[in-house]
This record gives sequence, structure tokens and C-alpha cells, in this order.
Amino acid sequence: MDQSRIDEFDELLLYCLRVVQDEMSESRLKELSSSDWGDLIGKSCRHGIAPLLYYRLITFHPDSQIPAEAFQELRNIYLQNAGRNMRLYHELGKVLGRLLQHDIPVIALKGVHLATAVYRNIALRPMGDIDLLVKQTDLLRVQEILVEQGYIASKEDIGCSQLHLPPYKKKDSPQVEIHFHIIGPPFSLRVDVEKLWVRAQMSAIQGIEVLTLCPEDLLLHLCMHAGFHHAFDNGIRPLFDISHTIEHYAEELDWEQLLDRGKEWGVSKCVYLSLFLAKKFAGASIPGQIMKDLDVYNDSFHATARAEELIFGKAASIAPNVAKLFNNDRLLNRLIHFIRYVFPPKNTLANMQPPDRNPLPVYFLYFFRIKGLLKRHRRTVWSLFIRDKETSTFAIFANKRNTLKDWLTRK
Repeated sequence: MDQSRIDEFDELLLYCLRVVQDEMSESRLKELSSSDWGDLIGKSCRHGIAPLLYYRLITFHPDSQIPAEAFQELRNIYLQNAGRNMRLYHELGKVLGRLLQHDIPVIALKGVHLATAVYRNIALRPMGDIDLLVKQTDLLRVQEILVEQGYIASKEDIGCSQLHLPPYKKKDSPQVEIHFHIIGPPFSLRVDVEKLWVRAQMSAIQGIEVLTLCPEDLLLHLCMHAGFHHAFDNGIRPLFDISHTIEHYAEELDWEQLLDRGKEWGVSKCVYLSLFLAKKFAGASIPGQIMKDLDVYNDSFHATARAEELIFGKAASIAPNVAKLFNNDRLLNRLIHFIRYVFPPKNTLANMQPPDRNPLPVYFLYFFRIKGLLKRHRRTVWSLFIRDKETSTFAIFANKRNTLKDWLTRK
């Protein structure tokens, strides 16, 4: 592995997570000091994979001689995540129950599906919110049901996303994101959401029957979410999501269908890049012929090297669209980007507001959008304007993500 992108603790973390036999790594693991263990745990938290690290260590590395303090820290993280997810699934059950009472079909997305069905242990997969896909025709009824249950969506969050409604929040409850698509532009124009519903499968999540994406659509969604939506800004966890999904659905996955659908959606580069990295770092079992067929998407941009740098580099807490305003592009191009970002077309913005029987006029939507953007980004923009060193460094890193996303969207 390239040491410019991955350090010793990254290597040890991957060794522990992949459960591979490596005498040198096992020996190094036993030699770690208390301080080293602190660094290793810190790495696992940064990647959102600490509960899985704890489980792997006690299951496959019982002789690793973890200092008592470090072991207790990891155990606490594992138990806290278990408790947090139990509360999340309890709330999910109430939300799903109400939606099903109203005959509203729902597809459970991402973490709420993966933790229980793929990881088979809700403590192993941290989750920040509840992601559900519903049909466009049901959005208004879903919003009314969430409001009845005490959830609210801030008007300042209007226009944040072109694939889900503004986040719905309730005190002491997980955030709920209601999706009407699984990916944003430009790919959303090629993904037929209606066909996702036709191919969806009935699953049981914590005793509640709910639809989930079919294995091929699920794997494509994970690849798109990791590669394009996040540009690998959330570390190695998405790679283990992909690896566990492939292992869980090994007997059902139709790889040829996956490749054909990836071409149809225009996301083959995302699929190539995500599967390549999942195989390299998470040990994903991908047929050799599949990787050979996908290797055509590896070009002179060296996308895999860029992606590895982004995965193992320090996370940049700057929105990609903000970072674009401070890149090395021509001033005119940055000005055009600013106008398009702040003032999207009327129909686009109208489709991004929560459904309402009395929708707000478009000029009100622009007002709330600008207010929300200022609230979220004013400090970052000011820091970049005065050339704050740390923020500028983050912006450089964020723009590397932008160049990767640009590569992924080029035909």
C-alpha cells in the first residue's frame, strides 16, 4: 500500500477488520502501547467503524493483549452504538407502523437496512438518521404523518437536496430523511425510480415487514453513494458496507445484471471505483471477470489513487459547492457556479420544497434557501475569504473531491 496515503495505524485497522492471517501484523498488534491503541481507536472512530473493530478483536484476535483502558473504551463505544441504534429502530418501528396503516409503501435505505439484514447485528453499523424511500405521489401524506408524530422540517433546509425532502427532526429522536430518489443529478435523469419499486423485495426489519432494494440495486446504490454522493468523505465504512452486502447476497447477486444496469444508469465508473477499493481494503469477494470487465474505466486520471488519498486523508468539513468558489478556476466560471448554486431554476427549487397543499411562492423559496445557505456556510466562506490557513487547506482537499466527482460524471 502507498505510504503517502495510508499509515501504519490504517494498515493495522484494516488488518483487524478484514480478519486475515498475517503474522507480521499480528505481532505488531501485540506490541502496541496504550498510546498506540488510543491512536488506533481514534482511527476507527474517524472511519465510523469502531463497533466493528471491537467485534472483530474479541472474535478473531482474542490474544491481541489490548490494554484494559483501551478495551473498555472500545466496549463502551460498541454498547453506546447498540443503545443508540435500539432507540433508532424503536422510532423507525413507530414511523413505519403509521405509514403502513395508511397503505403507504416504503423502501428502507442504507443503514436501517444494512445494520439488521446485512451486518445481522445492529450494534456493528453506526447510523445518523433514518433513510426511507417513498413514491412522489405519497410525499404529502408522509409529511403530514411525520408532523402528526411531532417531527418538523425547517424552512431554512429547503433546497438542500434534489433527492430527499428537508430533514425531519424531533427532540430526542433520530432525524428522518424522506427520499424520492436514490441519487442526485446528473445520474437521477437515467435512474428509473419506478423500476426500483418493481424490483424491490419484502424484508423484515426488527419484526416489521418493509420493502428493500433488490441486491443489484442495493449494491449500485452503495457504490453511487460512496463514490459520487460522498466522494469517499466518510472513510472506509462504505467499503465494508459493500463487502458485507456482497457476502450476504452472494447466492442472489446477478453480476451481469449489475453491470448492465450500471451502464444504463451511467454509473459504471462509480461501480468500478467502489468495487475496486472494497476489494482492496475490505476484502470484498468480487469475481475476477467482473473486475476485468470494469477495468476499462481506469484511465489516466488515476482515480483509484485520488480516491485512496481522500479515504485516508483528513476529512474536509467544507461543502463541495462552497469549495468550488475558492478553487483555481477562472473567476467567470466561479461566478457562474455561484449563481447556479444559489439560484437554481424555479422548477428545480419548487421540486425541492416539502409537499404542501398550499405551496410557497417561488420567491419565498429563494428567500429561505439563501437564508439557510448563509446560516450553514457564512463562517466557512468568511474564513476562506480572509485566507485562514486551516480552512484553505480543507478547501484544497474538498476540491480534490470535486475533481473526482467531475471524473465520475464524464462519459
